[in-house]
Amino acid sequence: MLLATTWLVALGCTSETLTRPNSVPTVNIADIPDSAWQQLAQRRLFFGHQSVGANLVEGLAEVLQSNPGIALRVVETSDPTQMAEPGLYHAAIGENGAPASKLAAFDSIVSAGVAASGVAMLKFCYVDITGDTDPDALFADYERRIETLRAQHPGLVIVHMTLPLQTDPGTLMYWRTVVRGKNTPWRELNWIRARYNARMRETYEGKEPLFDIAAYEAVAPDGSFTAVRFRGSSVPALAAGNTYDGGHLNEAGRRRIAEAFLVTLAQLPAPTPRE
Repeated sequence: MLLATTWLVALGCTSETLTRPNSVPTVNIADIPDSAWQQLAQRRLFFGHQSVGANLVEGLAEVLQSNPGIALRVVETSDPTQMAEPGLYHAAIGENGAPASKLAAFDSIVSAGVAASGVAMLKFCYVDITGDTDPDALFADYERRIETLRAQHPGLVIVHMTLPLQTDPGTLMYWRTVVRGKNTPWRELNWIRARYNARMRETYEGKEPLFDIAAYEAVAPDGSFTAVRFRGSSVPALAAGNTYDGGHLNEAGRRRIAEAFLVTLAQLPAPTPRE
């Protein structure tokens, strides 16, 4: 998986070039040594998600099938008693639209499952963001829960994840939605997601493991970056070439992002002894 060193940003009638963020590395699977894959295969990981996470896991299965040298066991379960052996455990947790329920479920499963020197990842879904969402408050809730987990389980590694995005239907559709007044336009929802994701990057990028799924989603198959100018800032959007419905990942999108996800996991720091 190769990414361009610069991203072209679609802004309607104008465009600008953005430097590739540090959160989207150019390393690909072929660059990872066998020793790193062997170490990953011996770890216990839990990934809490919903539907876009399920897309990512589908892509993961496809990448693993094409790369038999990566012996990572993937198991769908939310039962901590089934997480004693090495593997990537994953499950749909909480309720969409209720991020607090996801935080609570994540805390419970991780604490009883992989907390002893394991790896834990929680990905909110794009539908967790509504027009009334306060992104700063949501991030503060996430940060508090993570700090509590970290204090209780010093050997636990957290891989932070940004919020996934939706496509931008265009300026005409944006104003039609505004005039109708029934739903929050996707452009505005992406703006709220971008504010949450900015807090995530400011807090963790370069300091702790971060998988920036939002940034990867915005990278089109040709390497260009999809965003719109809104309220004085450049707001990333899910690239049309990565989705089949404007929110979920298609086969090409999920596979490219799954490759990047695997690379991130393979580059995690060595585990510490179990508690």
